[in-house]
Amino acid sequence: MRRLLLVLAFVPLPACAWTRVSDQQIAQMSAELAPPDLRLLIQRFPREYARGLDRAFADAGEIHGTNLRQSTERETRKIVAMIRTNQPMSAVVEQLGILAHLVGDANNPFNVRSTADLEPSRTDFEGYFERALPKFPTVFYGLEHRFQLGMYLDQAFARTAHFTPLMGEEYFRFGERRTSIEFDDRSTAFGVASLCYSHAVSDAVNLYYYIWREAGGDVRPASFLRGRGVFANGN
Repeated sequence: MRRLLLVLAFVPLPACAWTRVSDQQIAQMSAELAPPDLRLLIQRFPREYARGLDRAFADAGEIHGTNLRQSTERETRKIVAMIRTNQPMSAVVEQLGILAHLVGDANNPFNVRSTADLEPSRTDFEGYFERALPKFPTVFYGLEHRFQLGMYLDQAFARTAHFTPLMGEEYFRFGERRTSIEFDDRSTAFGVASLCYSHAVSDAVNLYYYIWREAGGDVRPASFLRGRGVFANGN
């Protein structure tokens, strides 16, 4: 996995959604908790995994489409079909990188339910997220026992949307626009950012297990990931 981290570090990514560092961290931790056989594939093709992240940034309009929720489901089903039809595993891993980016975006409140008055604070929050990232524990919320793709994504996007009003309260506390310079580790913003990070990793891992199961892969290790666990941050 160290090789994967080094490859990710040298991929030039334009600023979009979460920052480059944040996306890399989410992708790296998601790979570490993926089904063992799938994790080995990602480790075998680290440049392709990084290239998927790169493509997702560079072609955001094309890859995201007009609906992030639909794009995430479409990408998930596409990867299953690629494996079932014996597409090159290097290409499959690249698509997994794209999916990791989409899942990260799905856990950014500004992407899911922003408002006109809150939108100017988007870049500030995404920068704050990166700065606070080393302090976040990676909390894995467990694999969904009866995973249904559509329902799972609906719930994930609804959860992220609930964070937006909290960010509005934080950025307009006392009736004036604030910036992340005023946030500390006890702030609502820190709590939201930490939850968004761990949910992004947990969602990606759930999707990776779903993909591997639907494609006929071995998901017997899933029994060890049913419950919640706390992992050291990969920074």
